[in-house]
Amino acid sequence: MLAYIDRIISVEIPDSIEQPQLYECVKKHMMHGPCDDYPIYKRRNDGKYIDRNGVALDNRYVVPYNPYLLLKYQAHLNIEWCHQSMFIKYLLKYINKGYDRITAALVPVENEDGTTEQSVNEIKHYLDGRYISPCEACWRIFSFQIHKRSPVVERLYFYLPGENSVIFEDSDDIDALLSKPIVKKSMFNSWLQANGIFQQAKHLTNLQFITNLHTLPLKMLKAM
Repeated sequence: MLAYIDRIISVEIPDSIEQPQLYECVKKHMMHGPCDDYPIYKRRNDGKYIDRNGVALDNRYVVPYNPYLLLKYQAHLNIEWCHQSMFIKYLLKYINKGYDRITAALVPVENEDGTTEQSVNEIKHYLDGRYISPCEACWRIFSFQIHKRSPVVERLYFYLPGENSVIFEDSDDIDALLSKPIVKKSMFNSWLQANGIFQQAKHLTNLQFITNLHTLPLKMLKAM
């Protein structure tokens, strides 16, 4: 296996006499600070180094590369041996991150008479200048999910009777606010209440209870 990896990936400076073109490509495109975490490649101390701004960089500073691809494309090509499942997420994020974002500024609008309109419609400027990369455009055209969280986590607030927090504005009518059912009930307490009354609810998790409200008996919903 190690010999197979050595044929594909290299992290060493080639000989400047035997492989001058490859040496120049590594020197120009593949020298970087220590950035490897997984896996650990063979980096021999063979005495070769590349001078970069007066600093001698040896094999420890070579970004993993493939000699054939580097010579063919002559660009920065980081080749890694993917041996853990975590790399799947890294590769997916890397190839879908899109192009660099544009830089935009909000400036006052100059009228025809030379006066300056001071009010700036930030929403309109945002819509006019929003940048969508080709990757994101295709993703949205095919109606793929933009984001997803797994496992789904819902924070349920629970408290002792009469000790829940109530958020209100200074101008709110306190009596009208406290008379609302939402002040006295919460998702967690309603779920426990349904579990204590109805046998059907005892077999549902909170997530199942919420997502299946349309299938629950009307008397169960009224009891909540």
